[in-house]
Amino acid sequence: MLNGVLAGLLTLLPPGLQSKPAPPSSPTRVTQQAPASDVEFRWRDHPQIRSGRLFRLDFLAKFQWDARHPGDDPPDFDDFEIHRARIGIEGEFFNRVQFAIERELTEREVENPNPDVNEKSAWKDVYVDANISDAVQVRAGKFKIPFGLEQLTGISNLDFVYRSLSASYLAPARDIGVALHGRFFDRGLNYWAGWFRHDGDNARSSTMDGAGDTLAVRVTGTPFRSVRGLSKTEISGAFTVSALDNESASPNGLRGRTVMSQFVFYQPVFVKGLRQRYEVDGDWSAGPVGARAEYTHVLDSREGQGLADQDLSDARGRGWYFSGTWVMTGEEKERPVEPKRRFGAVEAVARYERLWFDSAGGEGPLLRNPRANNMLPSGEHVLSLGLNWYITRWVKLQFQTIREEPQDPERTPVAPGEAFWSPVFRFQVGI
Repeated sequence: MLNGVLAGLLTLLPPGLQSKPAPPSSPTRVTQQAPASDVEFRWRDHPQIRSGRLFRLDFLAKFQWDARHPGDDPPDFDDFEIHRARIGIEGEFFNRVQFAIERELTEREVENPNPDVNEKSAWKDVYVDANISDAVQVRAGKFKIPFGLEQLTGISNLDFVYRSLSASYLAPARDIGVALHGRFFDRGLNYWAGWFRHDGDNARSSTMDGAGDTLAVRVTGTPFRSVRGLSKTEISGAFTVSALDNESASPNGLRGRTVMSQFVFYQPVFVKGLRQRYEVDGDWSAGPVGARAEYTHVLDSREGQGLADQDLSDARGRGWYFSGTWVMTGEEKERPVEPKRRFGAVEAVARYERLWFDSAGGEGPLLRNPRANNMLPSGEHVLSLGLNWYITRWVKLQFQTIREEPQDPERTPVAPGEAFWSPVFRFQVGI
């Protein structure tokens, strides 16, 4: 086995460094050698050790370094940071059981000292997935709740430096649970249905626990596979329902923040009862161009949360975005883009989005009070423009500028009615 591994590693060396065959000598008796082991090392998308269909182990590493300057000039803001440093493994046994373990070594969301910012666990994907058939697979552990197109896109494959606001604050993200999923019609129809202990990392912070038991369902399909130009169009829908139980004196609702500086333009309110999320999205690509769109709608019950313990109108959060991409060097739009030229691939990206919060059907004066029956809307519009340079399949540079325009003149980090621009550069390595 050792000889086989060494022989395989020697073939990776440049020809000048490989050992040369010994010169011919006197005839010797030929002896039968032991068969080489079928365990081999590969490097395709990731460094990998595998043994046919019996065993596969992939080694993962993701690194992101940012240089940025928020246009709202927050105090004590670091213009340079290691945004993420993540390691992990993925693997498979007997072509039936998959597993994944990922952990952050450092991440802004994990280590941020601001208690108002989400507290995310350093452990990311930690799950086992049993592949019973194409139509029936079972996953258990910690993984992303099946909700939200951009939230379900891996960090290394994002078209933009940051996820949209709706993906960051309305979609659930990861939690511990179990899910049934599968596919039909040659992947033309896919489904997820699962139960989770809570409603994801995005709803929790150092002062809030988020919601409790959560049921989630997601369905995706490619209904236009036979239509030229639309064959790669995927349309999806999802919903979650969670149990809200706020027995503390602190508000337990969702919140809204600016993209880079994390200024809170919408504070959480008192909620109790049910949290319902609804989402629809579309993903299209043809040749070097692509487009995505997503709409998310969240309703939080406020049972007995009025000043006299009366029920209040539901707290509501809504968000949408539309994004477009164009690989200017002509490669197919994929995630990640596979460079075909020596200097890599260059992609232009643009996204326009809105996130806002208010109450659904409340009566009375519009107020900012967290126990108001009719809450004054607050949110912001965001425009993101940028270039992505895929130097190789594993190395990417992103240049982006972000324009933010808060909606509420009393909940804004700049002068009322003004917008601000924030440039950001990201260096990323993902293997």
